[in-house]
Order: sequence, then structure tokens, then C-alpha cells
Amino acid sequence: MLIHWKKPILCAALGCSLLISLPALAVDEGLQVQMLKQMFRLDQAQWPQTLKDNAGLIDESFFERIDQRIRWSAQANQVEDAIRFAMVGDFACDAIGRQGGYRLGLIEAFTKAGNPDLAQGLVDNILITDPNNIPAHFLRANFRRDAMDTGGAVEDYQWCISHNYQTAACYYYLAAINVVMEKQPEARKFVEQCLAIDPNFPGARGLLERLAPMAEGFDGIPVVGNAGPQRKVDPKQHDQYFAKAEAALRAGKLKEAEDSYVDAINADKNHADDWIYLAALHYRTGKLDLGLKELKTGLTLEPKRVDGWRYVGCCYERMYDRTQSADQLKEAKYAYQRALDLQPGDPVATMGLERLSGKKPKAANS
Repeated sequence: MLIHWKKPILCAALGCSLLISLPALAVDEGLQVQMLKQMFRLDQAQWPQTLKDNAGLIDESFFERIDQRIRWSAQANQVEDAIRFAMVGDFACDAIGRQGGYRLGLIEAFTKAGNPDLAQGLVDNILITDPNNIPAHFLRANFRRDAMDTGGAVEDYQWCISHNYQTAACYYYLAAINVVMEKQPEARKFVEQCLAIDPNFPGARGLLERLAPMAEGFDGIPVVGNAGPQRKVDPKQHDQYFAKAEAALRAGKLKEAEDSYVDAINADKNHADDWIYLAALHYRTGKLDLGLKELKTGLTLEPKRVDGWRYVGCCYERMYDRTQSADQLKEAKYAYQRALDLQPGDPVATMGLERLSGKKPKAANS
């Protein structure tokens, strides 16, 4: 029959005077070992209560032995044994109101040793037995982020922020997640919150510079309205309007091409090609402001269009050549870099950045 140790039993075994003077005297190791043997026969769910019932056996010598056993198990590659005694150490800390961290220490060791699966499994183990363990939530958020579980990672980071834990890091990682999700405004907001807490947080300043809002507002907000003068069009004829525009462009009939692209857009505004090709035409004809507005809508529809970001860079570069504006130079660099991020080695973006590296804006008027 399994014996569940109770305080009265311990009193009989040790004597009431021993329990009363426990802080000054070391508990007999044999009693500790016997208690652990009995506990290991129970379901793990019963371990915390067993240790609480036998709190009188838990002293510094107990934790020293737990620490030694964990180290020995780790060195002997007895992973399950190390995890088991790390759990005992944490449950024992809870039993006497002491700060734990044995499993967190093992997680760090597993991570450094290149065993992320073991580390993640132990994080889950902590959260099963201690759902409000804040460091474990932060670690789980990192694992979820690495696994592209963005929803779970966001949930854990926000939970940590609400508990005022690693807030600068949480905001930074939320920014990084939103960059991947092409949510530039949210990413800027989070990285700014990170820097407000820690102005020197590694990588945050560079990320903010990459996320600098573009002069024409390339922030994922769609353009409202039409591409040009509203003309009566047949929504079912979108493809025909687009084909007509392409044919006119090849024939050098730029005005006819422009009108047909506008007709295609007015027939159906949800095609990125229409907006980007019309913007490219306006770039050729020097209508840069109009082209940028059209690119804004095209990139809202398809944020990963490399050709769209190339044209944004070209528009701002041409604007800069006219005005020598530092802001326009910055926007051009940003757009070319976005194209390179999406398509490493892209020749147009690469040459654009090389040209810009030799350009210096006018000094601001004092």
C-alpha cells in the first residue's frame, strides 16, 4: 500500500522538538530519501501535495542534494532523471514558499546544448503544473515565434507585458512578428514602445529606421477613390480593358494605355497589376506623385510585389534628384531595401542602392 506522508507521521518519526528547531538542525538524509521513494510511487500530480505535507523534511541540505542529483544526472546524460529531480526541487520550493527555478535552469542548459525540443517540452511541463509561471510564458512565446505560431506567440508576449515581465523584449518581438505579417504600422508602434522602455535594446533602433513611415504613407492603408476620371465601364470587361492597355503600351500609345488601365481599375479595383502598371506608366511620364499613390494601393493588395517596391524606390530617387530632400532619399533607400528583402540579389534594387550610396542630401536650412 502506498504511504502518503503526513505531518503527524513526521512528528512521530522526528520528534516535535526536532521539527520546532528544524532551521538550526539538518534533517536526517534517510528520512528525506524514504519520503522521496514513497513519493515517486505516486502519480506526479500528487507530488506537490506530498511535499507540502512533508515540508518539515525540506531544508538546505535537501536542496543541496537535489542540486547535486540534477548535476550528476545531466553529466551522466540521464535526462529524464534530471527533469524528475528538477520538478522535485521546484515543488519543494513551492511547499516552503521559496523561490524556485530548477526547471528554468535546465531549460537554459538544454537550449545552450542545442536541444530545443527538450527545452520546449520542459516549458510545457512547467506551465501544466504552474500555469501562472511568467518566465515560462516568455520562453514559450519565443519557441512559438520560432515555430511561426504567431498567434500563440503574440498571446504569450501580451500576457508577459500585462505582468510587467521583459516588456522591452516583448514589444521588440511583437514588432518583429508584425514585420513578417506585413503590418508596418503595428510594427512601428511596438518597436517605439520597446525603445521607450529601453533606448538601447539590441536591434530596436535599426528596426525602427527600416520601418520609418514613408512620405506618401505606405503603411498598408488603401487609397480611397479611383485611378482617374470616372468613365462608364462594364465590370465584366476588366480583362479586356487590361489587355487593351498592354497592347497600347507596346505600341507606344501612352495616353490610350493610361485610359485603358484606368478603365480596368474602375471595372475592378482589386488587381494589383492594374495599379502597379499604371504607376509604372506615370513614372515614365513624370507623374511621380500620382504614381506613388497608385503604388500605395497596389502594394496594399500585394505587399510582396518586388516590382512595386522597385518603382517606389525609382519614384523617390527621381524626386530626390530634383529636390535633394533627405526624406525622399531615405524613402528611396527604404523601398529598394524592401525589394531586396523580398528578392535577395535583385539587380534593379541593388543598383539603386549603389547609386544612392553616393548621393548626399542638401543640408537643412538653419
